[in-house]
Amino acid sequence: MTSVHAYQLEDKLKVAIIGKIIKFVQWNKPISKDFSITVLHSTNHFFKTLLEGRSVYGKPIKVIYINTINDLSDTDVLYISQSSSQELYSIFSAIKNKNILTISDIRGFAQKGGMIQLYTKDQNIRLRINPSSVKTENLKIKSSLLRISTLVKESK
Repeated sequence: MTSVHAYQLEDKLKVAIIGKIIKFVQWNKPISKDFSITVLHSTNHFFKTLLEGRSVYGKPIKVIYINTINDLSDTDVLYISQSSSQELYSIFSAIKNKNILTISDIRGFAQKGGMIQLYTKDQNIRLRINPSSVKTENLKIKSSLLRISTLVKESK
């Protein structure tokens, strides 16, 4: 298997996991007509092919790709790609108090204030969750997901 193929398989698996994760999160705001997942700085087409058209909480999933945080409109989930790692703090500032679940595979994402970080250990994708960041945005993660995740605190 080529390394490009391996990366594509990993990307596909991460998107599938994100599709499962969102079912374990509760938003304290009404979800609009569509359940929106916004993808920042990524060309990972698996978001559209695997998630768009499915439904969560009785709402169809809509996937939106943006190149800058300034293009962000109302969304339920923001996936932040690795190419945005230098902009994390400005991204967090721009979405503060908007009840948006943040997910990324950026190293140290949860410790830097992100909510859910996907990482690989022993060839398995695992989760790090920052409960403080989740609570600050008035979201709730079901205990069944918390039990299988590593909980982290924000490092200042």
